[in-house]
Amino acid sequence: MRMLKTVGMTMLVAGLILGAGVAVVAASSSATVNASFQIPSWIALAVVGDGDVGFGEIAGAGGYAGNNETELRVISTTSWSLTSAILWDSSTVPTGASQSIIESALSLTMSAESGTWGLHSVLVEYEMNVEEDDLAELPVGDYNVVIQYTATTD
Repeated sequence: MRMLKTVGMTMLVAGLILGAGVAVVAASSSATVNASFQIPSWIALAVVGDGDVGFGEIAGAGGYAGNNETELRVISTTSWSLTSAILWDSSTVPTGASQSIIESALSLTMSAESGTWGLHSVLVEYEMNVEEDDLAELPVGDYNVVIQYTATTD
């Protein structure tokens, strides 16, 4: 009888161990799925903070540094390039002011004019370089020139 108890107890313990082993195997079953996607060519450009710049009074020939720099934020999924242009339809200049003189006098220095994918900060510094002869083409008055920056993907 004692032998039967021992054998029965051994079988019970062995059954519990095997059952636990099977339960562990069943609880760790796994399967996989492929997830695919595509990122198209995409770009965004923004001015960070106050990008406006002033040159004060231009009272003669010389170089006039802008009082502020502009920070541009470029986010792109591919390589990009950056250009600038004066929007004359949105600008305000006195009648008779030479647009070509203003365009040649305005100097923009960008920390980068192109880049690769990712997030980039581009700093722009400004200077007006006025020649003595230029002043004859720039009548007295207030000048407000609107500069448009354009970022394009390559």
